[in-house]
Amino acid sequence: MTMRWQIAIEKDDIRQARLETNIPEPTLEEGEIEVALRHYALTANNVTYATMGKSFGSWTDMPGYWAFFPHNDDSLGKLPVWGFAEIVRSKHPELEVGEELYGYFPLSSHVILKPGRVSGSSLVDEMPHRQKLAPVYNQYNRVRGMGPDIQGERDLWPVFRPLFVTGYMICDQFAEAGFYGSEQILIGSASSKTALMTARCFQKFENVPRLVGLTSPGNRAYVEASNLYDQVVVYSDVEALDASLPTALIDMSGAGDVINRIHLHFQEQLKFSCLVGISHWDAGRPQRDLPGAPIAPFFAPGRIKQRTEDWGAGGLQARLADIWADVVAMAPNLTVIDRQEGPKPALEAYQSLVMGKVDPSKSLILTHS
Repeated sequence: MTMRWQIAIEKDDIRQARLETNIPEPTLEEGEIEVALRHYALTANNVTYATMGKSFGSWTDMPGYWAFFPHNDDSLGKLPVWGFAEIVRSKHPELEVGEELYGYFPLSSHVILKPGRVSGSSLVDEMPHRQKLAPVYNQYNRVRGMGPDIQGERDLWPVFRPLFVTGYMICDQFAEAGFYGSEQILIGSASSKTALMTARCFQKFENVPRLVGLTSPGNRAYVEASNLYDQVVVYSDVEALDASLPTALIDMSGAGDVINRIHLHFQEQLKFSCLVGISHWDAGRPQRDLPGAPIAPFFAPGRIKQRTEDWGAGGLQARLADIWADVVAMAPNLTVIDRQEGPKPALEAYQSLVMGKVDPSKSLILTHS
């Protein structure tokens, strides 16, 4: 008999997580499929999902990340992850057992989807509870329609692809806004994969201001070795930066103390302050009424929706494909894949991530047979 499990996280204290097993097989309704999670990544980005599980706050009026895969106990949440899953039961006429999907799944052994808008390359989960959520998370790639390159990129898609898309959309927004009149862009948590992807995507745009990566002393060598930033500065040296230069900030961690210091140092020369993630969930939030530009949350699904309307889905995908090939080529220089198997390592990995124990040079891929 197939063992069913899920990792349950307390919504009010994301440090508290447990492995739940012996979950009964749910009934499959007509038009539904059940998939089993096979191959996925856990990164610091997943901590942002947990931090914003209950609400996106001012980012959007949609429910937070816990809404995608509800737990039957409302005090608990199931963490979304990116990866590959196999159809193990099907009552959908167009989808057969054994087919593989790539997309957004809960950190659990199985999940039921209700596919709609099925094409040769994709489908959309039309479960009623997901209809008011960000559409980009509800779309799944049919792996057999993704082309032959996917087999050599199976580890890179869960690790880098979602963060690469976020990075590109950040760069696109900045370019459209004339980089907010800045002469330098500070990228906080510069060792994070989202930051690295953002810095790489900026290389595809013209007239980009100089990029300054902000990082901890322990990660400085790694960030410098990436060769993606014009300058690398440790957090303790922020006040040594030239405060007279028009500056923009892209912050990945949400660490209040760092954001406060940047605003207070640059004052009105901080022309734009973009908050992308809250992986440092326990570092305290920024002060209110800081000098300089108000903090503007970045919500990638909203930007993706806008550009899909502007360019069409094909136009957006063509732009992404051009840069993705470069990401694939440089990935071996950015990370070493650490493979583990089973739900217990997944729980341990989540607990390490939520406590900030992250080695930026490694990427964790988890598998289940």
